[in-house]
Amino acid sequence: MRLRWVLLFITALVLLLTGISLYTRYLADRLLRQQTALVHLYAEALRYAAQAPEECLAEFLWEYVFPDRRAGSRLFLVPLVLVNEKGRVLSHNLHEILGEGPPIVDLQSALPLLHADTLTYPPVKVEFAPRRYLWIYYGEPLLLRQLRWMPLLSSVLILIVALVWVGLLYTAHRYNQGRLWVGLARETAHQLGTPLSGLVGAVDLLEEDPTLLSKLLPRMKGDLKRLSEVADRFSKIGAQPRLRPEPIVPLVAEVVEYFRERFATRAVWHFIPPAHSEVKVPCNATLLRWTLENLLRNSLDALPPEGGTITVRLTLRQKEVWIDVEDTGKGIPPTEWEAIFRPGVSTKARGWGIGLSLARRVIETYHGGEIFVHRSGLGQGTVIRIRLPLERPQPLWIRTWRNAVGRLRRLGRLLSFALRQGWRFFRTFA
Repeated sequence: MRLRWVLLFITALVLLLTGISLYTRYLADRLLRQQTALVHLYAEALRYAAQAPEECLAEFLWEYVFPDRRAGSRLFLVPLVLVNEKGRVLSHNLHEILGEGPPIVDLQSALPLLHADTLTYPPVKVEFAPRRYLWIYYGEPLLLRQLRWMPLLSSVLILIVALVWVGLLYTAHRYNQGRLWVGLARETAHQLGTPLSGLVGAVDLLEEDPTLLSKLLPRMKGDLKRLSEVADRFSKIGAQPRLRPEPIVPLVAEVVEYFRERFATRAVWHFIPPAHSEVKVPCNATLLRWTLENLLRNSLDALPPEGGTITVRLTLRQKEVWIDVEDTGKGIPPTEWEAIFRPGVSTKARGWGIGLSLARRVIETYHGGEIFVHRSGLGQGTVIRIRLPLERPQPLWIRTWRNAVGRLRRLGRLLSFALRQGWRFFRTFA
């Protein structure tokens, strides 16, 4: 699985969880302010109506200050207990919130019915006379207590989604890895098949006529050299190859000429070298030659049955060399420009998506360069560009570390920007 997508997904989850937590806290604070204001309004009403008897006063307040007692509104009810100076409960709404229960006559009998975190605020004292006063005990409404669980519930939900997503990614990764191994096996068989067929044919001819040895020996040596090159290529895929300064123009020209001799009837071949032909690039000639062969083979497969044109162009820049492989084939839609370099992705009916993924590994991982689709479109042909540095690239672990640090910095800036915007939004509506 690609590290970039995993980091982006984790960042999105963090942003989502942060937004849910901030919004939940914002709602809880607003509800808390409203209920505090409501309790103080209740206390003021008590002070203004101090002339009335206590029982009538409590009944008046429940009817007019807190009139909504419908079953659907129990979430919004503030748990209130009115206690006089002797500790006797004058009125309460605990049964409406918590359900029916035993009668409540004093504060000590009211407290066991409450949750441990219900009456968490200091009571409000309402004085009527020097020795006559009431205490208003209040707590959090049921909705506020439920809102406090929202961050935890959302975290669990997001964690479940993340685990499912990671599981799907892992399954897709294993599937692509299996396709990669099958594709490597097919590629190995394809690479070994041609020289082995040549050797088998030469042995059959020698069995029929041993005098042909002098004629067949050069061809057999060529097939053996080809087998050695194939083995060398696959051995270098799993290890860090040595890069040596190589003249790039003869190397590319040799590959183009190899294809021109064998596929002259299928395509018109053009090789355009740079003005300075003595350019040397730090590279591994074996792997770079293999990469070019894969690109040219893909260009051949993309041509229509009547043939087409394949052009290989070298361009010298200040600090790098560009190798453009252009064909007049069917082209690639822009939505697949990046996907074709992933293992298991192929535009061919029977392709395994191995060649370009190996090409990217060779160019970017081993040579510190870049390979990408420079220009393409359906029915417009394709130009794939290779960019190779003229200086020896830094070791792989340094480049990997720098890329990871750069990605983390970009993600950090994105997260910081999102948090600032979210905080500004909540402050606007707070």
